[in-house]
Amino acid sequence: MSLSSKLKRFSFRLPQGAEGMLSLFLIICDMFLLDYIFKETFNLWLSGTGPIDLYLASYNQVKWYLFSFYLFFGIISGIFSLRSLKAASDIIFHTTSSLLSTFIVFNLVGFMSRSFASLSHNFPRPIMLIATAISIFAVFLTRVIISRIFRPHPNLVKAIIIGDPVEGKRIINHFHRRGGVRFRIVRSMKSSEIDELASEVIFKHAHEVFVTDTELNLDKFWAQIYYQRKEEPHKFNVRISVDPSKTAASIGLRSLEDFPLITICSHPLTDAQIIIKRIFDILFSIFAIIITSPVMLLTAVLVKIDSPGPVFYKQKRVGLNGKEYDVIKFRSMRMGSEAQSGPTVSTADDPRVSKLGKFIRKFGIDELPQFFLVLTGEMSVVGPRPERPYFVNEFYEFQGRRLSVKPGVTGLAAVNSRYYLKLVDKVTYDYYYLDYYSILLDIKIVFQTVWVLLFEPNYSK
Repeated sequence: MSLSSKLKRFSFRLPQGAEGMLSLFLIICDMFLLDYIFKETFNLWLSGTGPIDLYLASYNQVKWYLFSFYLFFGIISGIFSLRSLKAASDIIFHTTSSLLSTFIVFNLVGFMSRSFASLSHNFPRPIMLIATAISIFAVFLTRVIISRIFRPHPNLVKAIIIGDPVEGKRIINHFHRRGGVRFRIVRSMKSSEIDELASEVIFKHAHEVFVTDTELNLDKFWAQIYYQRKEEPHKFNVRISVDPSKTAASIGLRSLEDFPLITICSHPLTDAQIIIKRIFDILFSIFAIIITSPVMLLTAVLVKIDSPGPVFYKQKRVGLNGKEYDVIKFRSMRMGSEAQSGPTVSTADDPRVSKLGKFIRKFGIDELPQFFLVLTGEMSVVGPRPERPYFVNEFYEFQGRRLSVKPGVTGLAAVNSRYYLKLVDKVTYDYYYLDYYSILLDIKIVFQTVWVLLFEPNYSK
């Protein structure tokens, strides 16, 4: 009999409300465990080299910083939550990322802060690395044992099945066997009732939607959720059955959650990611405004000289959750350009654009005032580029999930091409951005944008 099977024989379900106490126990247990590992690593590494009191004194002065960093990253990754410990692969990934992040940040702070460095310079850095490696294994083993002994009180989750109800119940029974959650099916729908799905999810406040028809098109559903309501939806997951004949193996593996399902969350960014993204937006937009202020002042003067009309151009765009806002740009078109043609998609050789307008568009200078909208919170530095209400109304089924985050000054579609992509191509780039979001992806897109504008200005033509 395996160790896991033996532990399950002694497992029991926690009473409701006891998970918080278990999380506190995990935090205290980790503090003692990490402290023991680090001190023993000091003893083993420095044995036979003389007194180690000096090194241990230095460690004792900085260990609370170390534990604080670990607590911060541990909370973000969820390693103190029993419900986050679903599988061994999840536990080792989150444990490793938390402890490695702690190690990296601890050394970065020591590098940048002279006062902090004076406390930690006495002990060798290999001790930190070895102790971190041992800690990863120890914390992982502790989590595996605890997750097998303690089972969380089951949450009651409202679920909707659309498609084959038999397949939907089979999937739900699998999650029931895993434990920790109990589903209550509030509606079982046929594929032909797809137009009613959004209203059912909202009014019944469903937490899970199981789509068992692999041919079902959900574009209109997402558009009804994010565009037509003009409100932020509650958090829910859409779990779609995978058709092996149409899904690449890599996509299937990335979507695997104890069952081969593609999972799409109504809120693609976690709370921690939203906070980090907002901090990045504020800091970067302030930096961009300061750096480009001489360029913006010169552009304002040149726009006034180039053609009659205002310096800035305001236009309604559709933003987060389908709400409209005024985007601000330096005016690059002649006044009254759309009086006869009406709303038209902009192209690389747009005849409505003035001579100066072509230049400032080529290098993205016309977009610079939007950094003020980033500061006010209406836009983000990186995100799906906002569309005009006219085009959203014409093709609203393609807007859907694009409106689940703030629009961006730049985006993944923008750095690949500003003009020649079809709407469907742009949506594909935006969905990729939502599914694989990270702050590192934002930084990468910012660097790509700068590179394209400065060194490949003709790339978009």
